[in-house]
Amino acid sequence: MPSLGSVTALALFAAPLLAALLGASAPVTPPPGPVLGRPAPDFVLLTIDGRLVRLADYRGKTLVINVWGSWCPPCRLEAADLSAESVSEASQGVAFLGVDTTEPAAAVRAFVAAKGVPYPQAVASSDSAFARDYGIRNYPTTFVIGPDGVLRARHADNILPRAQLHAYIVAAQAGESAPLQSAFQTQLDALLDPAQYPFDGDAQTIRANVQRAVLAIARVDDLMDQAMDDPSRDHDLVATQAEEERLRTAAIAVFAPLAAGDADAAFLAQLRGDDAAARGDWKQADAQYAQALAHDPRDVDALSGQTEAAAAAGDRPRVVRLLKAIAAVAPSYSSFVALGRAEAQRGDIPAAEAAFAQARRRATTPRAQAWTNLYNGRMEAAAGRRAQARAAFARALAAATHIPRDDPRATWYVEQAQEGMIALGVVAGAPPSVSLAPWTGPDLPGSSTSTIKYRLALTGAAGSALKLSVSGLPAHWIASFCTDRVCAPFRTTVVMPPDGVKIVEFQVVPTGRAAHPVRVRVDAALGTRPVASAGTIVTG
Repeated sequence: MPSLGSVTALALFAAPLLAALLGASAPVTPPPGPVLGRPAPDFVLLTIDGRLVRLADYRGKTLVINVWGSWCPPCRLEAADLSAESVSEASQGVAFLGVDTTEPAAAVRAFVAAKGVPYPQAVASSDSAFARDYGIRNYPTTFVIGPDGVLRARHADNILPRAQLHAYIVAAQAGESAPLQSAFQTQLDALLDPAQYPFDGDAQTIRANVQRAVLAIARVDDLMDQAMDDPSRDHDLVATQAEEERLRTAAIAVFAPLAAGDADAAFLAQLRGDDAAARGDWKQADAQYAQALAHDPRDVDALSGQTEAAAAAGDRPRVVRLLKAIAAVAPSYSSFVALGRAEAQRGDIPAAEAAFAQARRRATTPRAQAWTNLYNGRMEAAAGRRAQARAAFARALAAATHIPRDDPRATWYVEQAQEGMIALGVVAGAPPSVSLAPWTGPDLPGSSTSTIKYRLALTGAAGSALKLSVSGLPAHWIASFCTDRVCAPFRTTVVMPPDGVKIVEFQVVPTGRAAHPVRVRVDAALGTRPVASAGTIVTG
Protein backbone atom coordinates (compact mmCIF):
# COMPACT_ATOMS: atom_id res chain seq x y z
CA MET A 1 0.00 0.00 0.00
CA PRO A 2 1.31 3.45 -0.73
CA SER A 3 2.53 5.43 2.26
CA LEU A 4 4.44 8.68 2.41
CA GLY A 5 8.15 8.01 1.82
CA SER A 6 7.64 4.25 1.45
CA VAL A 7 6.47 1.73 -1.10
CA THR A 8 5.25 -0.72 1.56
CA ALA A 9 2.91 0.51 4.27
CA LEU A 10 4.13 -0.03 7.81
CA ALA A 11 2.16 -1.68 10.57
CA LEU A 12 0.45 0.74 12.91
CA PHE A 13 -0.18 -1.55 15.88
CA ALA A 14 2.06 -3.43 18.31
CA ALA A 15 0.66 -6.23 20.48
CA PRO A 16 1.94 -6.86 24.03
CA LEU A 17 4.43 -9.72 23.92
CA LEU A 18 2.97 -11.88 26.68
CA ALA A 19 -0.54 -11.83 25.26
CA ALA A 20 0.79 -12.63 21.78
CA LEU A 21 2.72 -15.60 23.16
CA LEU A 22 -0.41 -16.89 24.87
CA GLY A 23 -2.43 -16.46 21.69
CA ALA A 24 -4.92 -14.23 23.48
CA SER A 25 -6.96 -11.54 21.79
CA ALA A 26 -4.93 -8.77 23.35
CA PRO A 27 -5.57 -5.04 23.26
CA VAL A 28 -3.23 -3.20 20.95
CA THR A 29 -1.71 0.24 20.98
CA PRO A 30 -4.17 2.48 19.11
CA PRO A 31 -2.88 4.04 15.88
CA PRO A 32 -2.31 7.78 15.89
CA GLY A 33 -5.28 9.90 15.05
CA PRO A 34 -8.98 9.95 15.92
CA VAL A 35 -10.75 7.08 17.65
CA LEU A 36 -14.03 5.55 16.51
CA GLY A 37 -16.92 6.58 18.70
CA ARG A 38 -15.27 9.78 19.89
CA PRO A 39 -15.56 13.36 18.60
CA ALA A 40 -13.51 13.90 15.46
CA PRO A 41 -10.65 16.41 15.80
CA ASP A 42 -11.45 19.92 14.70
CA PHE A 43 -9.64 21.22 11.63
CA VAL A 44 -9.19 24.37 9.59
CA LEU A 45 -8.26 23.75 5.95
CA LEU A 46 -7.81 25.92 2.87
CA THR A 47 -9.56 24.74 -0.28
CA ILE A 48 -8.02 25.06 -3.73
CA ASP A 49 -10.40 27.91 -4.49
CA GLY A 50 -9.22 29.87 -1.45
CA ARG A 51 -11.97 29.14 1.09
CA LEU A 52 -11.44 28.16 4.72
CA VAL A 53 -13.38 25.09 5.85
CA ARG A 54 -13.80 23.83 9.42
CA LEU A 55 -15.34 20.74 10.94
CA ALA A 56 -17.93 22.98 12.56
CA ASP A 57 -19.15 24.00 9.10
CA TYR A 58 -20.51 20.47 8.65
CA ARG A 59 -22.35 20.17 11.94
CA GLY A 60 -25.70 18.46 11.34
CA LYS A 61 -24.41 16.72 8.21
CA THR A 62 -22.64 13.43 7.72
CA LEU A 63 -19.15 14.29 6.48
CA VAL A 64 -16.97 12.01 4.34
CA ILE A 65 -13.31 13.08 4.30
CA ASN A 66 -11.14 11.39 1.69
CA VAL A 67 -7.38 11.89 2.09
CA TRP A 68 -5.68 11.15 -1.19
CA GLY A 69 -2.90 11.96 -3.68
CA SER A 70 -2.92 11.93 -7.47
CA TRP A 71 0.24 9.75 -7.42
CA CYS A 72 -1.57 7.04 -5.43
CA PRO A 73 -3.06 4.15 -7.50
CA PRO A 74 -5.83 3.22 -5.03
CA CYS A 75 -6.80 6.90 -4.80
CA ARG A 76 -7.28 7.04 -8.55
CA LEU A 77 -9.12 3.72 -8.54
CA GLU A 78 -11.76 4.93 -6.08
CA ALA A 79 -12.15 8.47 -7.47
CA ALA A 80 -15.06 7.71 -9.81
CA ASP A 81 -17.04 5.86 -7.14
CA LEU A 82 -16.45 8.59 -4.56
CA SER A 83 -17.64 11.20 -7.06
CA ALA A 84 -20.75 9.18 -7.91
CA GLU A 85 -21.53 8.56 -4.23
CA SER A 86 -21.12 12.25 -3.41
CA VAL A 87 -23.71 13.16 -6.05
CA SER A 88 -26.20 10.48 -5.02
CA GLU A 89 -25.89 11.36 -1.32
CA ALA A 90 -26.00 15.15 -1.71
CA SER A 91 -29.74 15.35 -1.01
CA GLN A 92 -29.43 13.08 2.05
CA GLY A 93 -27.52 15.50 4.23
CA VAL A 94 -24.11 14.07 3.30
CA ALA A 95 -21.11 16.24 2.39
CA PHE A 96 -17.78 15.17 0.91
CA LEU A 97 -14.38 16.84 1.34
CA GLY A 98 -11.14 15.77 -0.32
CA VAL A 99 -7.81 16.55 1.36
CA ASP A 100 -4.42 16.20 -0.36
CA THR A 101 -1.53 16.32 2.13
CA THR A 102 1.34 15.63 -0.27
CA GLU A 103 0.87 17.81 -3.35
CA PRO A 104 0.50 21.49 -4.22
CA ALA A 105 -2.84 23.03 -5.08
CA ALA A 106 -1.94 23.11 -8.79
CA ALA A 107 -1.69 19.31 -8.92
CA VAL A 108 -5.04 19.00 -7.12
CA ARG A 109 -6.70 21.43 -9.51
CA ALA A 110 -5.34 19.47 -12.46
CA PHE A 111 -6.74 16.18 -11.17
CA VAL A 112 -10.11 17.65 -10.25
CA ALA A 113 -10.50 19.27 -13.66
CA ALA A 114 -9.40 16.18 -15.60
CA LYS A 115 -11.60 13.78 -13.61
CA GLY A 116 -14.57 16.05 -12.96
CA VAL A 117 -14.52 15.60 -9.18
CA PRO A 118 -17.64 17.44 -7.94
CA TYR A 119 -16.88 18.05 -4.25
CA PRO A 120 -14.52 20.56 -2.56
CA GLN A 121 -10.81 19.83 -2.26
CA ALA A 122 -8.40 21.15 0.35
CA VAL A 123 -4.62 21.01 0.63
CA ALA A 124 -2.48 20.59 3.72
CA SER A 125 1.14 19.68 4.32
CA SER A 126 2.16 16.22 5.53
CA ASP A 127 3.27 17.79 8.85
CA SER A 128 0.16 19.93 9.27
CA ALA A 129 -2.11 19.86 12.30
CA PHE A 130 -4.72 18.03 10.21
CA ALA A 131 -2.28 15.29 9.16
CA ARG A 132 -1.12 14.91 12.77
CA ASP A 133 -4.54 14.97 14.41
CA TYR A 134 -6.03 12.57 11.87
CA GLY A 135 -3.00 10.25 11.96
CA ILE A 136 -2.43 10.26 8.20
CA ARG A 137 0.04 7.52 7.32
CA ASN A 138 -1.67 5.71 4.45
CA TYR A 139 -3.17 6.89 1.19
CA PRO A 140 -6.04 6.87 0.64
CA THR A 141 -7.72 7.06 4.02
CA THR A 142 -11.42 7.83 4.33
CA PHE A 143 -13.17 9.11 7.46
CA VAL A 144 -16.94 9.22 8.01
CA ILE A 145 -18.09 11.67 10.69
CA GLY A 146 -21.69 11.64 11.89
CA PRO A 147 -23.98 14.65 12.13
CA ASP A 148 -23.06 14.85 15.83
CA GLY A 149 -19.35 15.29 15.00
CA VAL A 150 -18.41 11.79 16.17
CA LEU A 151 -16.06 9.66 14.06
CA ARG A 152 -17.93 6.58 12.86
CA ALA A 153 -15.58 5.07 10.25
CA ARG A 154 -11.87 5.17 9.48
CA HIS A 155 -10.95 3.19 6.36
CA ALA A 156 -7.34 3.02 5.14
CA ASP A 157 -6.83 2.03 1.49
CA ASN A 158 -9.38 2.21 -1.31
CA ILE A 159 -13.02 2.02 -0.34
CA LEU A 160 -14.62 -0.07 -3.06
CA PRO A 161 -17.24 -1.05 -3.97
CA ARG A 162 -19.55 1.87 -3.25
CA ALA A 163 -21.79 -0.35 -1.13
CA GLN A 164 -19.21 -0.33 1.68
CA LEU A 165 -18.98 3.46 1.78
CA HIS A 166 -22.77 3.67 1.68
CA ALA A 167 -22.94 1.30 4.65
CA TYR A 168 -20.55 3.52 6.59
CA ILE A 169 -22.67 6.58 5.78
CA VAL A 170 -26.00 4.98 6.74
CA ALA A 171 -24.53 3.75 10.03
CA ALA A 172 -23.04 7.18 10.80
CA GLN A 173 -26.42 8.82 10.23
CA ALA A 174 -27.83 6.43 12.82
CA GLY A 175 -25.04 7.18 15.29
CA GLU A 176 -23.34 3.82 14.72
CA SER A 177 -20.31 2.26 13.01
CA ALA A 178 -20.69 -0.36 10.27
CA PRO A 179 -18.35 -3.33 9.96
CA LEU A 180 -16.30 -4.00 6.85
CA GLN A 181 -17.86 -6.75 4.73
CA SER A 182 -15.20 -8.24 2.44
CA ALA A 183 -14.28 -11.73 1.25
CA PHE A 184 -10.76 -10.47 0.61
CA GLN A 185 -10.41 -9.35 4.23
CA THR A 186 -11.51 -12.82 5.30
CA GLN A 187 -8.72 -14.25 3.14
CA LEU A 188 -6.14 -11.96 4.74
CA ASP A 189 -7.40 -12.78 8.24
CA ALA A 190 -7.03 -16.50 7.53
CA LEU A 191 -3.45 -16.08 6.32
CA LEU A 192 -2.52 -14.21 9.50
CA ASP A 193 -4.44 -16.41 11.92
CA PRO A 194 -1.94 -17.33 14.71
CA ALA A 195 -3.59 -20.74 15.02
CA GLN A 196 -1.97 -21.69 11.71
CA TYR A 197 1.51 -21.18 13.14
CA PRO A 198 1.77 -22.96 16.51
CA PHE A 199 4.95 -21.76 18.17
CA ASP A 200 5.43 -24.82 20.36
CA GLY A 201 7.03 -28.25 20.08
CA ASP A 202 10.66 -28.95 19.28
CA ALA A 203 13.11 -26.39 17.89
CA GLN A 204 12.77 -27.65 14.33
CA THR A 205 8.98 -27.28 14.41
CA ILE A 206 9.20 -23.79 15.89
CA ARG A 207 11.74 -22.71 13.25
CA ALA A 208 9.53 -24.04 10.47
CA ASN A 209 6.45 -22.23 11.77
CA VAL A 210 8.35 -18.98 12.26
CA GLN A 211 9.45 -19.15 8.62
CA ARG A 212 5.87 -19.89 7.55
CA ALA A 213 4.57 -16.96 9.58
CA VAL A 214 7.13 -14.56 8.07
CA LEU A 215 6.26 -15.79 4.58
CA ALA A 216 2.56 -15.31 5.35
CA ILE A 217 3.18 -11.68 6.32
CA ALA A 218 5.07 -11.15 3.06
CA ARG A 219 2.27 -12.85 1.15
CA VAL A 220 -0.34 -10.58 2.73
CA ASP A 221 1.73 -7.52 1.83
CA ASP A 222 1.93 -8.76 -1.78
CA LEU A 223 -1.81 -9.35 -1.91
CA MET A 224 -2.53 -5.86 -0.57
CA ASP A 225 -0.18 -4.39 -3.16
CA GLN A 226 -2.02 -6.30 -5.90
CA ALA A 227 -5.32 -5.01 -4.51
CA MET A 228 -4.31 -1.50 -5.56
CA ASP A 229 -5.42 -2.48 -9.10
CA ASP A 230 -8.48 -4.53 -8.14
CA PRO A 231 -11.64 -2.78 -6.88
CA SER A 232 -13.11 -6.08 -5.64
CA ARG A 233 -10.40 -6.51 -2.98
CA ASP A 234 -11.63 -4.15 -0.31
CA HIS A 235 -9.95 -4.57 3.07
CA ASP A 236 -9.13 -2.94 6.39
CA LEU A 237 -5.47 -1.98 6.10
CA VAL A 238 -5.08 -0.82 9.69
CA ALA A 239 -6.62 -3.99 11.15
CA THR A 240 -4.54 -6.17 8.82
CA GLN A 241 -1.36 -4.40 9.84
CA ALA A 242 -2.32 -5.04 13.47
CA GLU A 243 -2.65 -8.75 12.72
CA GLU A 244 0.73 -8.75 11.00
CA GLU A 245 2.30 -7.06 13.98
CA ARG A 246 0.85 -9.56 16.44
CA LEU A 247 2.17 -12.47 14.41
CA ARG A 248 5.61 -10.92 13.88
CA THR A 249 6.00 -10.04 17.57
CA ALA A 250 5.16 -13.58 18.62
CA ALA A 251 7.56 -15.01 16.01
CA ILE A 252 10.41 -12.86 17.31
CA ALA A 253 9.81 -13.94 20.88
CA VAL A 254 9.98 -17.68 20.14
CA PHE A 255 12.79 -17.48 17.59
CA ALA A 256 15.19 -15.36 19.66
CA PRO A 257 16.20 -18.18 22.07
CA LEU A 258 16.84 -20.51 19.12
CA ALA A 259 18.95 -18.13 17.01
CA ALA A 260 22.43 -19.49 16.31
CA GLY A 261 24.97 -18.36 13.74
CA ASP A 262 25.20 -15.38 11.41
CA ALA A 263 22.20 -16.27 9.25
CA ASP A 264 19.88 -16.53 12.25
CA ALA A 265 21.26 -13.34 13.76
CA ALA A 266 20.70 -11.40 10.52
CA PHE A 267 17.18 -12.82 10.16
CA LEU A 268 16.28 -11.92 13.74
CA ALA A 269 17.72 -8.41 13.43
CA GLN A 270 15.68 -7.82 10.27
CA LEU A 271 12.49 -8.98 12.00
CA ARG A 272 13.20 -6.79 15.02
CA GLY A 273 13.87 -3.84 12.75
CA ASP A 274 10.55 -4.39 10.96
CA ASP A 275 8.81 -4.69 14.33
CA ALA A 276 10.31 -1.44 15.63
CA ALA A 277 9.54 0.37 12.38
CA ALA A 278 5.94 -0.78 12.54
CA ARG A 279 5.69 0.76 16.01
CA GLY A 280 7.32 3.99 14.84
CA ASP A 281 10.38 3.40 17.03
CA TRP A 282 12.83 4.53 14.37
CA LYS A 283 15.88 4.68 16.64
CA GLN A 284 15.47 1.03 17.59
CA ALA A 285 14.64 0.08 14.00
CA ASP A 286 17.81 1.78 12.77
CA ALA A 287 19.92 -0.10 15.31
CA GLN A 288 18.39 -3.45 14.40
CA TYR A 289 18.85 -2.90 10.66
CA ALA A 290 22.47 -1.97 11.39
CA GLN A 291 22.91 -5.37 13.07
CA ALA A 292 21.47 -7.07 9.99
CA LEU A 293 23.89 -5.12 7.78
CA ALA A 294 26.82 -6.15 9.98
CA HIS A 295 26.18 -9.69 8.78
CA ASP A 296 25.44 -8.72 5.17
CA PRO A 297 26.35 -5.16 4.07
CA ARG A 298 24.53 -5.72 0.76
CA ASP A 299 21.16 -6.54 2.35
CA VAL A 300 18.81 -4.26 0.41
CA ASP A 301 15.90 -4.78 2.83
CA ALA A 302 18.03 -3.64 5.77
CA LEU A 303 19.39 -0.70 3.78
CA SER A 304 15.83 0.27 2.85
CA GLY A 305 14.81 0.05 6.50
CA GLN A 306 17.64 2.35 7.52
CA THR A 307 16.62 4.73 4.75
CA GLU A 308 13.13 4.99 6.23
CA ALA A 309 14.60 5.54 9.68
CA ALA A 310 16.82 8.32 8.35
CA ALA A 311 13.86 9.89 6.55
CA ALA A 312 11.78 9.77 9.74
CA ALA A 313 14.61 11.57 11.54
CA GLY A 314 14.79 14.22 8.81
CA ASP A 315 18.42 13.33 8.02
CA ARG A 316 18.38 14.01 4.29
CA PRO A 317 22.14 13.69 3.70
CA ARG A 318 22.05 10.21 5.25
CA VAL A 319 18.99 9.29 3.17
CA VAL A 320 20.99 10.16 0.05
CA ARG A 321 24.00 8.13 1.21
CA LEU A 322 21.84 5.09 1.89
CA LEU A 323 20.01 5.37 -1.42
CA LYS A 324 23.34 5.58 -3.21
CA ALA A 325 24.32 2.35 -1.46
CA ILE A 326 21.07 0.70 -2.58
CA ALA A 327 21.58 1.89 -6.16
CA ALA A 328 25.12 0.48 -6.11
CA VAL A 329 23.97 -2.91 -4.79
CA ALA A 330 20.77 -3.16 -6.85
CA PRO A 331 20.86 -0.64 -9.70
CA SER A 332 17.43 -0.20 -11.27
CA TYR A 333 15.27 2.58 -12.61
CA SER A 334 13.29 2.63 -9.35
CA SER A 335 16.38 2.85 -7.14
CA PHE A 336 17.69 5.81 -9.15
CA VAL A 337 14.26 7.52 -9.12
CA ALA A 338 14.31 7.27 -5.32
CA LEU A 339 17.83 8.72 -5.29
CA GLY A 340 16.83 11.54 -7.63
CA ARG A 341 13.87 12.50 -5.47
CA ALA A 342 16.06 12.50 -2.35
CA GLU A 343 18.72 14.64 -4.01
CA ALA A 344 16.04 17.13 -5.04
CA GLN A 345 14.59 17.25 -1.53
CA ARG A 346 17.95 18.31 -0.15
CA GLY A 347 18.28 20.95 -2.88
CA ASP A 348 20.90 19.39 -5.18
CA ILE A 349 19.04 19.64 -8.50
CA PRO A 350 22.06 18.75 -10.74
CA ALA A 351 22.60 15.55 -8.71
CA ALA A 352 18.86 14.82 -8.93
CA GLU A 353 18.88 15.22 -12.69
CA ALA A 354 21.92 12.96 -12.98
CA ALA A 355 20.09 10.27 -10.99
CA PHE A 356 16.99 10.60 -13.15
CA ALA A 357 19.15 10.30 -16.27
CA GLN A 358 20.43 7.00 -14.86
CA ALA A 359 16.85 5.93 -14.16
CA ARG A 360 15.72 6.72 -17.72
CA ARG A 361 18.55 4.62 -19.14
CA ARG A 362 17.39 1.66 -17.06
CA ALA A 363 13.67 2.07 -17.75
CA THR A 364 13.34 -0.40 -20.62
CA THR A 365 9.55 -0.84 -20.77
CA PRO A 366 6.89 1.75 -21.60
CA ARG A 367 5.41 1.46 -18.10
CA ALA A 368 8.83 1.95 -16.47
CA GLN A 369 9.54 4.92 -18.76
CA ALA A 370 6.18 6.51 -17.96
CA TRP A 371 6.68 6.06 -14.21
CA THR A 372 10.23 7.38 -14.27
CA ASN A 373 9.38 10.45 -16.31
CA LEU A 374 6.34 11.26 -14.19
CA TYR A 375 8.52 11.54 -11.10
CA ASN A 376 11.15 13.37 -13.12
CA GLY A 377 8.53 15.91 -14.18
CA ARG A 378 7.25 16.36 -10.64
CA MET A 379 10.78 16.92 -9.40
CA GLU A 380 11.45 19.55 -12.07
CA ALA A 381 8.09 21.24 -11.41
CA ALA A 382 8.81 21.45 -7.68
CA ALA A 383 12.18 23.01 -8.52
CA GLY A 384 10.46 25.65 -10.68
CA ARG A 385 12.00 24.33 -13.91
CA ARG A 386 8.90 24.51 -16.08
CA ALA A 387 10.46 23.72 -19.46
CA GLN A 388 12.25 20.64 -18.10
CA ALA A 389 9.08 19.54 -16.32
CA ARG A 390 6.99 19.86 -19.47
CA ALA A 391 9.55 17.85 -21.42
CA ALA A 392 9.50 15.09 -18.80
CA PHE A 393 5.70 14.95 -18.77
CA ALA A 394 5.71 14.81 -22.57
CA ARG A 395 8.08 11.82 -22.40
CA ALA A 396 5.81 10.19 -19.83
CA LEU A 397 2.77 10.70 -22.04
CA ALA A 398 4.55 9.31 -25.10
CA ALA A 399 5.61 6.22 -23.15
CA ALA A 400 2.15 5.77 -21.61
CA THR A 401 0.50 5.55 -25.02
CA HIS A 402 2.61 2.43 -25.69
CA ILE A 403 1.65 0.58 -22.51
CA PRO A 404 -0.52 -2.43 -23.43
CA ARG A 405 -4.19 -1.55 -23.03
CA ASP A 406 -4.79 -4.56 -20.79
CA ASP A 407 -2.40 -3.14 -18.21
CA PRO A 408 -4.65 -1.92 -15.36
CA ARG A 409 -2.59 1.27 -15.00
CA ALA A 410 -2.25 2.16 -18.66
CA THR A 411 -4.88 4.91 -18.52
CA TRP A 412 -3.58 6.19 -15.17
CA TYR A 413 -0.17 6.99 -16.63
CA VAL A 414 -1.78 8.80 -19.56
CA GLU A 415 -3.93 10.83 -17.19
CA GLN A 416 -1.12 11.65 -14.75
CA ALA A 417 1.17 12.86 -17.52
CA GLN A 418 -1.48 15.25 -18.80
CA GLU A 419 -2.37 16.34 -15.27
CA GLY A 420 1.28 17.24 -14.79
CA MET A 421 1.07 19.52 -17.82
CA ILE A 422 -2.17 21.04 -16.59
CA ALA A 423 -0.62 21.74 -13.18
CA LEU A 424 2.17 23.68 -14.87
CA GLY A 425 -0.44 25.82 -16.61
CA VAL A 426 -2.50 26.81 -13.57
CA VAL A 427 0.40 28.35 -11.66
CA ALA A 428 -0.04 32.11 -11.25
CA GLY A 429 1.45 34.01 -14.18
CA ALA A 430 1.80 30.96 -16.43
CA PRO A 431 0.97 31.52 -20.12
CA PRO A 432 -1.96 29.67 -21.74
CA SER A 433 -1.25 26.04 -22.53
CA VAL A 434 -2.70 23.21 -24.57
CA SER A 435 -2.14 19.48 -24.11
CA LEU A 436 -3.53 16.46 -25.94
CA ALA A 437 -3.82 12.95 -24.55
CA PRO A 438 -5.82 9.88 -25.56
CA TRP A 439 -9.30 10.05 -24.06
CA THR A 440 -9.83 7.91 -20.96
CA GLY A 441 -13.01 7.31 -19.05
CA PRO A 442 -16.60 7.86 -20.19
CA ASP A 443 -17.45 10.12 -23.10
CA LEU A 444 -18.64 13.63 -22.43
CA PRO A 445 -22.36 14.30 -22.92
CA GLY A 446 -23.16 15.04 -26.55
CA SER A 447 -20.05 13.44 -28.06
CA SER A 448 -20.23 11.14 -31.06
CA THR A 449 -19.44 7.45 -31.07
CA SER A 450 -16.99 5.59 -33.34
CA THR A 451 -14.47 8.40 -33.47
CA ILE A 452 -10.86 8.77 -32.33
CA LYS A 453 -11.10 10.75 -29.11
CA TYR A 454 -8.57 12.84 -27.20
CA ARG A 455 -8.67 14.81 -23.96
CA LEU A 456 -7.77 18.38 -24.87
CA ALA A 457 -6.77 20.29 -21.74
CA LEU A 458 -6.63 24.07 -21.85
CA THR A 459 -5.24 26.39 -19.19
CA GLY A 460 -5.42 30.16 -19.18
CA ALA A 461 -6.55 33.23 -17.32
CA ALA A 462 -10.12 33.16 -16.04
CA GLY A 463 -12.47 34.79 -18.52
CA SER A 464 -10.03 34.77 -21.43
CA ALA A 465 -11.35 33.51 -24.77
CA LEU A 466 -9.11 30.94 -26.45
CA LYS A 467 -9.76 30.43 -30.14
CA LEU A 468 -9.06 26.83 -31.14
CA SER A 469 -8.37 25.55 -34.64
CA VAL A 470 -7.08 22.32 -36.13
CA SER A 471 -4.53 21.78 -38.90
CA GLY A 472 -2.88 18.82 -40.62
CA LEU A 473 -6.05 16.93 -41.46
CA PRO A 474 -6.15 15.03 -44.76
CA ALA A 475 -8.86 16.04 -47.22
CA HIS A 476 -12.36 15.06 -46.11
CA TRP A 477 -11.31 14.15 -42.58
CA ILE A 478 -13.34 15.83 -39.84
CA ALA A 479 -12.29 17.09 -36.44
CA SER A 480 -14.52 18.57 -33.76
CA PHE A 481 -14.27 20.18 -30.33
CA CYS A 482 -16.96 18.99 -27.90
CA THR A 483 -17.61 20.94 -24.73
CA ASP A 484 -20.66 21.93 -22.71
CA ARG A 485 -22.85 19.50 -24.69
CA VAL A 486 -22.00 21.20 -27.98
CA CYS A 487 -19.62 19.98 -30.72
CA ALA A 488 -18.07 22.41 -33.21
CA PRO A 489 -16.23 21.20 -36.34
CA PHE A 490 -12.68 22.39 -37.04
CA ARG A 491 -12.71 25.49 -34.84
CA THR A 492 -14.32 26.94 -31.72
CA THR A 493 -13.86 29.54 -28.99
CA VAL A 494 -13.62 28.52 -25.35
CA VAL A 495 -14.04 30.97 -22.47
CA MET A 496 -11.85 29.91 -19.57
CA PRO A 497 -13.69 29.23 -16.28
CA PRO A 498 -12.68 30.72 -12.90
CA ASP A 499 -10.31 27.86 -12.05
CA GLY A 500 -8.36 28.41 -15.27
CA VAL A 501 -8.79 24.84 -16.59
CA LYS A 502 -11.07 23.57 -19.34
CA ILE A 503 -11.35 19.99 -20.58
CA VAL A 504 -12.53 19.52 -24.15
CA GLU A 505 -13.23 16.25 -25.94
CA PHE A 506 -11.37 16.52 -29.24
CA GLN A 507 -12.60 14.08 -31.90
CA VAL A 508 -11.00 13.08 -35.17
CA VAL A 509 -13.16 11.28 -37.75
CA PRO A 510 -11.09 9.65 -40.51
CA THR A 511 -13.43 9.51 -43.53
CA GLY A 512 -10.79 7.69 -45.57
CA ARG A 513 -7.60 5.74 -44.98
CA ALA A 514 -4.38 7.75 -45.00
CA ALA A 515 -1.29 6.34 -46.68
CA HIS A 516 0.82 7.11 -43.62
CA PRO A 517 0.32 8.36 -40.03
CA VAL A 518 -1.03 11.90 -39.91
CA ARG A 519 0.19 14.58 -37.50
CA VAL A 520 -2.80 16.63 -36.40
CA ARG A 521 -2.23 19.89 -34.54
CA VAL A 522 -4.50 21.99 -32.35
CA ASP A 523 -3.61 25.69 -32.13
CA ALA A 524 -4.88 28.17 -29.54
CA ALA A 525 -4.92 31.94 -29.99
CA LEU A 526 -5.92 34.98 -27.99
CA GLY A 527 -7.49 37.20 -30.60
CA THR A 528 -5.08 36.98 -33.53
CA ARG A 529 -2.05 36.11 -31.40
CA PRO A 530 -1.05 32.41 -31.31
CA VAL A 531 -0.34 31.36 -27.72
CA ALA A 532 -0.07 27.55 -27.60
CA SER A 533 -0.33 24.38 -29.65
CA ALA A 534 -0.25 20.62 -29.27
CA GLY A 535 0.01 17.80 -31.77
CA THR A 536 -0.70 14.11 -32.02
CA ILE A 537 -0.15 11.30 -34.49
CA VAL A 538 -3.34 9.76 -35.92
CA THR A 539 -3.40 6.53 -37.87
CA GLY A 540 -6.59 6.36 -39.87
